[in-house]
Amino acid sequence: MMISRGLFGWSPPHIQPLTPVSEVSEPPESPSPYLDPGAENGGTGTATQAEDEEDMEEPEEMEPPPAAVPFSQLFACADRFDWVLMVFGSLAAAAHGTALIVYLHYFAKIVHVLALPSESDHRISDDQFNRLFELSLTIVYIAGGVFVSGWIEVSCWILTGERQTAVIRSKYVQVLLNQDMSFFDTYGNNGDIVSQVLSDVLLIQSALSEKVGNYIHNMATFISGLIIGFVNCWEIALITLATGPFIVAAGGISNIFLHRLAENIQDAYAEAASIAEQVFKFLGLSFQNIAI
Repeated sequence: MMISRGLFGWSPPHIQPLTPVSEVSEPPESPSPYLDPGAENGGTGTATQAEDEEDMEEPEEMEPPPAAVPFSQLFACADRFDWVLMVFGSLAAAAHGTALIVYLHYFAKIVHVLALPSESDHRISDDQFNRLFELSLTIVYIAGGVFVSGWIEVSCWILTGERQTAVIRSKYVQVLLNQDMSFFDTYGNNGDIVSQVLSDVLLIQSALSEKVGNYIHNMATFISGLIIGFVNCWEIALITLATGPFIVAAGGISNIFLHRLAENIQDAYAEAASIAEQVFKFLGLSFQNIAI
């Protein structure tokens, strides 16, 4: 959310002072001795020239779109306690993502032990039983680690997201209170500002509380899967890695459509807020007239 450039990208218009007109008009200038080419047509040449000059006026320059905010500015309102929460949340997310690959690795070992030939087709040997017991106990430990790491990941990121968005809201209120009354007369008469800030704060909170932790979780799963895959069977891991660019391309295309959908939803909310505020103003005026 862009807090620079005035207030979130809005700046009050520049109003030119009105020039007073004198009651006594000055005498007209003496006529030119040269003939006006438009005089033969009833003196319309001067008016036509003035209209052409107005048409040739340069259009108003549009303000350039604001520059994209870097990813590091997402944590601009974090204090020391928030950084501690984010560090623990990141470590827990990495452990949570790696646990899935470790579980699949030990599950493959269990399948391999069950596939070994035994003395009898209907009976498991003692060595196989002991090995299965060890592997099953390891999977139980992994499940406990997943429960603890998942709880720490979700709790830390949700808590820090709530704390940072609360700071953003308070700073926005401070910026609003420092504005002149002319700003509210010009830009505060509809619900665009409120809906814009609410939607932006919700997006920031969603990114901090959910998306950052999920990103670390998925990246840990991807990297640990490649490492274990290359250690166990590098041929299959290399074939799987070849499909990575197609997966990334599909994710990028889906993100583009989701971003456009989010912009449309934001515009719809802003329009609905402005209409609702106009309705409440009309109802207030109606009740005031009835009371009078």
